[in-house]
Amino acid sequence: MICGFVVNASQFPKSVQKKIDKTLIKLYPNKVIELSDMELSEELATRYASIKKVKVSALRSGGEELGFACFASSKGKKDYFDYMVIFDKQLLIKKVVVLVYRSTYGGEIMSRSWLKQFIGKTRGESMEMNKDIDGISGATLSAPSITQGVKDLSLLIAEIQTN
Repeated sequence: MICGFVVNASQFPKSVQKKIDKTLIKLYPNKVIELSDMELSEELATRYASIKKVKVSALRSGGEELGFACFASSKGKKDYFDYMVIFDKQLLIKKVVVLVYRSTYGGEIMSRSWLKQFIGKTRGESMEMNKDIDGISGATLSAPSITQGVKDLSLLIAEIQTN
């Protein structure tokens, strides 16, 4: 299994980079993955109030476009948490991973089984809390926050691709 990354090592703390690498290795086995940062206008990067520190990277392997990795922060009860959403070429969500959770409350949103609810969703469709996305006990503020953040990232990436 080979998976490599063309990304600045100092871009993310080592523990975060390890989570990113592990996720991409599982999603794209036997591929060398290149993350290419995409330029976002200030207006586009700040359009959605639910997401902060937005960063978008194109995912490629040997010239083949695989999709996109979006990184953002959203606010829980008191603190911001950082997460990554992986989209395929058709802009369907392949994976959501919480990279850093700083609060003592609401960490239940890091559960892989809960985050699986977002897989296959696209362009903000079917991402309403307590309708399409189940709530989770212990994360009454973080769960709606990440749900809105993932929805907004899916709208943002769709807008980027159409421009």
